[in-house]
Amino acid sequence: MRDLADALGQLDDESRALLELSMRRGMDADEIAAALNVEAPEVDQRRGELLERLSQGLGLDTRAARDELFASLQDLPPELWRGS
Repeated sequence: MRDLADALGQLDDESRALLELSMRRGMDADEIAAALNVEAPEVDQRRGELLERLSQGLGLDTRAARDELFASLQDLPPELWRGS
């Protein structure tokens, strides 16, 4: 989990906020778009790109490993969202 926190810490604040609102707080693209003052399609595109970048950065090359990453993000304690 520390590697994941380190990877999140490498993201810029807006990217980390987008993922946190989506994965931890369960907000949909329209809600996130309103919170970040962007368009909903941009939220979906950026979320996909960010999740792919995290997966690659952590060396996750299987679908099962990526699914585990997504589950980990949902359960990651709030203090680890800022990195270690």
